[in-house]
Amino acid sequence: MTTKTDDPSGKPHAQREIGSALLPEGSAGAVQRWYPTQWPRIGGTKLLPLPADAFLTDAFLSRYRPGFLTFAYAAGCGYHPHNPAAQGLFGIARRLNAPLHKLSATTQSDPTTRLRELNRGRYGALTMTEDGHLCSELGFNTWTFQVLLPVGSPLERSPVTVQERGLSVRLPHDLGSEEFEKRMHDLMRDCSLGAWLESPDGIAHCRMAHIDRRTLRRYSTYGFNATWRRSVANEIYFFRPKTDDVDRLIRIIEVIIHRHVTLGAAVANVSFLSRGQGIEKERAV
Repeated sequence: MTTKTDDPSGKPHAQREIGSALLPEGSAGAVQRWYPTQWPRIGGTKLLPLPADAFLTDAFLSRYRPGFLTFAYAAGCGYHPHNPAAQGLFGIARRLNAPLHKLSATTQSDPTTRLRELNRGRYGALTMTEDGHLCSELGFNTWTFQVLLPVGSPLERSPVTVQERGLSVRLPHDLGSEEFEKRMHDLMRDCSLGAWLESPDGIAHCRMAHIDRRTLRRYSTYGFNATWRRSVANEIYFFRPKTDDVDRLIRIIEVIIHRHVTLGAAVANVSFLSRGQGIEKERAV
Protein backbone atom coordinates (compact mmCIF):
# COMPACT_ATOMS: atom_id res chain seq x y z
CA MET A 1 0.00 0.00 0.00
CA THR A 2 1.17 3.50 -0.71
CA THR A 3 2.09 5.92 2.04
CA LYS A 4 2.15 8.99 -0.16
CA THR A 5 0.71 12.20 1.21
CA ASP A 6 -0.72 15.26 -0.49
CA ASP A 7 1.14 18.54 -0.70
CA PRO A 8 0.37 20.98 2.14
CA SER A 9 1.11 23.97 -0.12
CA GLY A 10 -1.33 26.80 0.09
CA LYS A 11 -0.15 27.93 3.50
CA PRO A 12 0.83 31.60 3.68
CA HIS A 13 4.36 32.39 2.67
CA ALA A 14 6.86 33.26 5.36
CA GLN A 15 7.49 36.98 5.53
CA ARG A 16 10.72 37.39 3.60
CA GLU A 17 12.27 40.08 1.49
CA ILE A 18 11.93 39.32 -2.23
CA GLY A 19 15.28 38.11 -3.53
CA SER A 20 16.65 37.36 -0.04
CA ALA A 21 19.21 34.56 0.27
CA LEU A 22 18.01 31.02 1.02
CA LEU A 23 21.41 29.31 1.03
CA PRO A 24 24.81 30.25 2.46
CA GLU A 25 27.12 32.19 0.16
CA GLY A 26 29.07 29.79 -2.04
CA SER A 27 26.44 27.04 -1.93
CA ALA A 28 26.14 24.95 -5.10
CA GLY A 29 22.33 24.66 -4.85
CA ALA A 30 20.19 25.88 -7.73
CA VAL A 31 17.50 27.69 -5.70
CA GLN A 32 19.54 30.45 -4.09
CA ARG A 33 17.01 33.20 -3.44
CA TRP A 34 13.41 33.51 -2.26
CA TYR A 35 10.57 34.70 -4.44
CA PRO A 36 6.84 34.54 -3.64
CA THR A 37 6.16 32.71 -6.90
CA GLN A 38 4.20 29.46 -6.59
CA TRP A 39 5.98 26.99 -8.87
CA PRO A 40 3.65 24.61 -10.71
CA ARG A 41 3.58 20.94 -9.64
CA ILE A 42 3.17 18.07 -12.07
CA GLY A 43 -0.25 16.52 -11.64
CA GLY A 44 -1.34 19.42 -9.42
CA THR A 45 -0.86 19.87 -5.69
CA LYS A 46 -2.62 16.59 -4.88
CA LEU A 47 -2.12 13.08 -6.21
CA LEU A 48 -4.37 12.15 -9.11
CA PRO A 49 -7.23 9.96 -7.82
CA LEU A 50 -6.76 6.20 -8.06
CA PRO A 51 -8.08 3.53 -5.63
CA ALA A 52 -5.51 1.73 -3.48
CA ASP A 53 -6.58 -1.59 -5.08
CA ALA A 54 -6.58 -0.24 -8.64
CA PHE A 55 -4.20 -2.93 -9.91
CA LEU A 56 -5.78 -5.78 -7.92
CA THR A 57 -9.30 -5.69 -9.33
CA ASP A 58 -10.73 -8.08 -11.91
CA ALA A 59 -11.50 -5.09 -14.12
CA PHE A 60 -7.75 -4.48 -14.47
CA LEU A 61 -6.25 -7.97 -14.18
CA SER A 62 -8.63 -9.53 -16.71
CA ARG A 63 -7.58 -7.02 -19.39
CA TYR A 64 -3.93 -6.26 -18.65
CA ARG A 65 -1.32 -8.03 -20.73
CA PRO A 66 2.28 -6.86 -20.28
CA GLY A 67 3.96 -5.20 -23.24
CA PHE A 68 7.04 -3.04 -23.70
CA LEU A 69 9.29 -2.20 -20.77
CA THR A 70 10.02 1.52 -20.69
CA PHE A 71 12.20 3.67 -18.42
CA ALA A 72 10.82 6.99 -17.17
CA TYR A 73 13.49 9.37 -15.95
CA ALA A 74 14.42 12.80 -14.68
CA ALA A 75 17.63 14.25 -16.10
CA GLY A 76 19.67 17.34 -15.46
CA CYS A 77 22.78 18.96 -16.89
CA GLY A 78 25.13 21.53 -15.48
CA TYR A 79 28.71 22.52 -14.94
CA HIS A 80 31.44 21.02 -17.07
CA PRO A 81 34.48 20.13 -14.92
CA HIS A 82 36.82 22.05 -17.20
CA ASN A 83 34.61 25.00 -18.14
CA PRO A 84 32.78 26.95 -15.38
CA ALA A 85 30.84 28.88 -18.04
CA ALA A 86 29.09 25.68 -19.15
CA GLN A 87 26.12 25.71 -16.77
CA GLY A 88 23.43 23.98 -18.85
CA LEU A 89 19.94 23.57 -17.39
CA PHE A 90 21.37 24.12 -13.91
CA GLY A 91 22.23 27.67 -14.95
CA ILE A 92 18.64 28.27 -16.10
CA ALA A 93 17.35 26.95 -12.76
CA ARG A 94 19.69 29.29 -10.91
CA ARG A 95 18.56 32.30 -12.92
CA LEU A 96 14.93 31.49 -12.15
CA ASN A 97 15.65 30.23 -8.62
CA ALA A 98 13.41 27.26 -9.45
CA PRO A 99 13.82 23.46 -9.70
CA LEU A 100 14.03 22.34 -13.36
CA HIS A 101 14.64 18.90 -14.90
CA LYS A 102 13.98 17.07 -18.12
CA LEU A 103 11.26 14.42 -17.76
CA SER A 104 10.62 11.75 -20.36
CA ALA A 105 10.85 8.01 -21.06
CA THR A 106 12.81 5.63 -23.27
CA THR A 107 12.38 2.00 -24.33
CA GLN A 108 16.08 1.50 -25.02
CA SER A 109 17.35 -1.58 -23.21
CA ASP A 110 20.31 0.44 -21.94
CA PRO A 111 18.82 3.80 -20.84
CA THR A 112 22.25 5.42 -20.72
CA THR A 113 22.23 5.30 -24.52
CA ARG A 114 19.49 7.93 -24.33
CA LEU A 115 21.84 10.17 -22.37
CA ARG A 116 24.46 9.82 -25.09
CA GLU A 117 21.86 10.92 -27.64
CA LEU A 118 20.82 13.92 -25.54
CA ASN A 119 24.44 14.97 -25.09
CA ARG A 120 25.24 14.49 -28.76
CA GLY A 121 22.25 16.63 -29.75
CA ARG A 122 22.73 19.14 -26.90
CA TYR A 123 19.07 18.95 -26.02
CA GLY A 124 17.67 22.36 -25.02
CA ALA A 125 20.86 24.31 -25.74
CA LEU A 126 19.41 26.68 -28.34
CA THR A 127 17.93 29.95 -27.10
CA MET A 128 17.90 33.66 -27.89
CA THR A 129 20.02 36.45 -26.46
CA GLU A 130 18.60 39.68 -25.08
CA ASP A 131 19.72 41.26 -28.37
CA GLY A 132 17.47 38.90 -30.31
CA HIS A 133 20.17 36.59 -31.73
CA LEU A 134 20.02 32.79 -31.67
CA CYS A 135 22.78 31.18 -29.65
CA SER A 136 23.70 27.72 -28.35
CA GLU A 137 24.46 27.84 -24.63
CA LEU A 138 27.20 25.73 -23.09
CA GLY A 139 26.68 22.84 -20.68
CA PHE A 140 23.86 21.04 -22.46
CA ASN A 141 26.12 18.11 -23.31
CA THR A 142 26.42 16.88 -19.71
CA TRP A 143 22.99 15.28 -19.22
CA THR A 144 22.78 12.71 -16.40
CA PHE A 145 19.94 10.75 -14.79
CA GLN A 146 18.90 12.00 -11.35
CA VAL A 147 18.42 9.81 -8.28
CA LEU A 148 14.69 9.60 -7.47
CA LEU A 149 13.63 9.64 -3.81
CA PRO A 150 9.82 9.42 -3.49
CA VAL A 151 8.07 9.93 -0.16
CA GLY A 152 5.93 6.83 -0.59
CA SER A 153 5.78 3.97 -3.06
CA PRO A 154 3.71 2.81 -6.05
CA LEU A 155 0.37 1.15 -5.47
CA GLU A 156 0.32 -2.59 -4.78
CA ARG A 157 0.96 -4.65 -7.95
CA SER A 158 1.60 -1.42 -9.84
CA PRO A 159 3.32 -1.75 -13.24
CA VAL A 160 5.68 0.98 -12.00
CA THR A 161 8.86 0.07 -10.09
CA VAL A 162 11.14 2.66 -8.48
CA GLN A 163 14.74 2.25 -9.56
CA GLU A 164 17.66 4.28 -8.25
CA ARG A 165 17.79 6.54 -11.28
CA GLY A 166 14.38 6.19 -12.84
CA LEU A 167 11.13 4.28 -12.99
CA SER A 168 10.71 0.93 -14.74
CA VAL A 169 7.28 0.83 -16.36
CA ARG A 170 5.66 -2.23 -17.93
CA LEU A 171 3.24 -0.86 -20.52
CA PRO A 172 0.10 -2.72 -21.57
CA HIS A 173 0.61 -4.76 -24.75
CA ASP A 174 -1.56 -2.41 -26.84
CA LEU A 175 -0.12 0.90 -25.63
CA GLY A 176 2.83 2.03 -27.75
CA SER A 177 5.78 3.77 -26.18
CA GLU A 178 5.36 6.96 -28.25
CA GLU A 179 1.70 7.26 -27.35
CA PHE A 180 2.52 6.63 -23.68
CA GLU A 181 5.03 9.49 -23.73
CA LYS A 182 2.51 11.75 -25.45
CA ARG A 183 -0.11 11.04 -22.78
CA MET A 184 2.45 11.58 -20.02
CA HIS A 185 3.46 14.96 -21.40
CA ASP A 186 -0.19 15.94 -21.95
CA LEU A 187 -0.81 15.47 -18.20
CA MET A 188 2.30 17.47 -17.29
CA ARG A 189 2.05 20.20 -19.93
CA ASP A 190 0.92 22.97 -17.58
CA CYS A 191 4.12 22.73 -15.52
CA SER A 192 6.53 22.68 -18.45
CA LEU A 193 8.99 25.57 -18.57
CA GLY A 194 7.78 26.67 -22.01
CA ALA A 195 4.09 26.85 -21.02
CA TRP A 196 4.88 28.53 -17.70
CA LEU A 197 6.93 31.27 -19.37
CA GLU A 198 3.83 32.32 -21.33
CA SER A 199 1.53 32.18 -18.28
CA PRO A 200 0.64 35.17 -16.09
CA ASP A 201 2.75 33.69 -13.25
CA GLY A 202 5.75 33.24 -15.53
CA ILE A 203 5.48 36.74 -16.96
CA ALA A 204 5.12 38.24 -13.47
CA HIS A 205 8.07 36.29 -12.03
CA CYS A 206 10.42 37.20 -14.87
CA ARG A 207 9.43 40.84 -14.54
CA MET A 208 10.02 40.70 -10.77
CA ALA A 209 13.42 38.99 -11.22
CA HIS A 210 14.41 41.24 -14.15
CA ILE A 211 14.78 38.31 -16.58
CA ASP A 212 14.22 38.51 -20.32
CA ARG A 213 11.94 35.54 -21.01
CA ARG A 214 13.41 35.05 -24.47
CA THR A 215 16.67 33.90 -22.89
CA LEU A 216 14.85 31.10 -21.03
CA ARG A 217 12.94 29.55 -23.92
CA ARG A 218 14.64 26.31 -24.99
CA TYR A 219 15.05 24.72 -28.42
CA SER A 220 17.06 21.88 -29.92
CA THR A 221 18.51 21.44 -33.40
CA TYR A 222 18.53 18.15 -35.29
CA GLY A 223 20.64 17.36 -38.34
CA PHE A 224 19.30 15.32 -41.26
CA ASN A 225 22.21 15.03 -43.72
CA ALA A 226 22.45 18.48 -45.33
CA THR A 227 19.35 19.88 -43.59
CA TRP A 228 18.70 21.03 -40.05
CA ARG A 229 15.51 21.37 -38.07
CA ARG A 230 14.79 23.41 -34.98
CA SER A 231 12.37 22.01 -32.40
CA VAL A 232 10.90 23.33 -29.15
CA ALA A 233 12.37 21.51 -26.12
CA ASN A 234 9.05 20.64 -24.48
CA GLU A 235 10.36 18.13 -21.92
CA ILE A 236 11.75 20.56 -19.34
CA TYR A 237 9.55 20.76 -16.24
CA PHE A 238 9.43 22.13 -12.72
CA PHE A 239 10.39 19.00 -10.81
CA ARG A 240 12.29 18.08 -7.65
CA PRO A 241 13.63 14.50 -7.84
CA LYS A 242 14.10 14.05 -4.08
CA THR A 243 10.60 15.01 -2.93
CA ASP A 244 6.98 13.97 -3.35
CA ASP A 245 7.17 15.31 -6.92
CA VAL A 246 8.37 11.76 -7.67
CA ASP A 247 5.16 10.40 -6.14
CA ARG A 248 3.21 12.63 -8.51
CA LEU A 249 5.16 11.32 -11.48
CA ILE A 250 4.49 7.73 -10.39
CA ARG A 251 0.76 8.44 -10.02
CA ILE A 252 0.58 10.11 -13.45
CA ILE A 253 2.05 6.96 -15.02
CA GLU A 254 -0.22 4.69 -12.99
CA VAL A 255 -3.29 6.66 -14.06
CA ILE A 256 -2.32 6.49 -17.75
CA ILE A 257 -1.94 2.71 -17.63
CA HIS A 258 -5.03 2.10 -15.48
CA ARG A 259 -7.24 4.26 -17.70
CA HIS A 260 -5.94 2.61 -20.85
CA VAL A 261 -6.57 -0.91 -19.57
CA THR A 262 -9.92 -0.41 -17.82
CA LEU A 263 -11.55 2.09 -20.19
CA GLY A 264 -10.50 0.21 -23.30
CA ALA A 265 -12.12 1.66 -26.40
CA ALA A 266 -13.14 4.78 -24.45
CA VAL A 267 -9.51 5.91 -24.75
CA ALA A 268 -8.75 6.46 -28.42
CA ASN A 269 -5.58 4.81 -29.66
CA VAL A 270 -4.80 7.44 -32.28
CA SER A 271 -1.59 7.88 -34.22
CA PHE A 272 0.00 11.31 -34.30
CA LEU A 273 2.50 13.09 -36.53
CA SER A 274 6.10 12.63 -35.47
CA ARG A 275 7.38 16.14 -34.86
CA GLY A 276 10.72 14.60 -33.90
CA GLN A 277 11.36 13.68 -37.55
CA GLY A 278 10.16 16.94 -39.05
CA ILE A 279 6.83 15.66 -40.42
CA GLU A 280 4.99 18.48 -38.67
CA LYS A 281 6.52 21.93 -38.99
CA GLU A 282 7.41 23.76 -35.79
CA ARG A 283 6.45 27.33 -35.15
CA ALA A 284 9.22 29.88 -35.66
CA VAL A 285 11.09 31.18 -32.61
